[in-house]
Amino acid sequence: MLAAKKTLAVFGIAMALTGCTPDPAPQATQSVPAAPSSSAADPAAAVTWMNGFCGAVRDFIDGNNKMPAAGGDTVEAITKSTSDQLGHYATILGKTVDGLNALPAAPVPAADAAKKDFLGKYTAANDKVVKAKADLDAAKRSDTAAQARAVDGLMAAQKDTHGALDPVKAVLDSPELTKAAATAERCRP
Repeated sequence: MLAAKKTLAVFGIAMALTGCTPDPAPQATQSVPAAPSSSAADPAAAVTWMNGFCGAVRDFIDGNNKMPAAGGDTVEAITKSTSDQLGHYATILGKTVDGLNALPAAPVPAADAAKKDFLGKYTAANDKVVKAKADLDAAKRSDTAAQARAVDGLMAAQKDTHGALDPVKAVLDSPELTKAAATAERCRP
C-alpha cells in the first residue's frame, strides 16, 4: 500500500513538473516522407498478384497429379518411363518458374518474400530434375545405378516442392495478401 502511494506521489510530481516547464524553442524540422505502409497496397493489385501466385502453384499441382506412372517389364522400359516422368516433372516445374517470374510487381514486401521463397524451391527442384534426366538419358538403358540416381533426383526435387504447395499459407503474415487470397479465384480450393 505504501509503495502504491509513493508511486502515485512520484507520478503526480512528474505531471506537475512537465506541466510547469517552458516549451522548448521551436526547431527547424526536416520533413521526411513516410515510407508507404503495407496497408497502402492497392486491393485490386493484391488480388491480381495473389491470383497469379496461387495460379502458378495450382498449375504445378494439377500437372503433378497428371504425372505418368513409372513401370515396365524390363530395365529398359522402366528407365524409359522414369525418363518420361522426369521430363514431365521438368516441364511443369519450368512452367511454374516461368509463372512465378511473370508475376506483376509485388503490392507489398511480403509478396516479394513469398515469391522469392517459392521461386527458390521450384528452381532448385527443376535443376535437380533436369540434371537427373540428362544423366539418365546419357546412361545405357540397362544401367540400374543410373536408374537409381534418377529416382533419387526425382525424390529430391519433390522434397523441394513440398515446401511450396500452399501459397496462401506463405502470405498469412500479410493482412493485405490474406484478404486478397480470399477473393482471388485461383486461390480458392
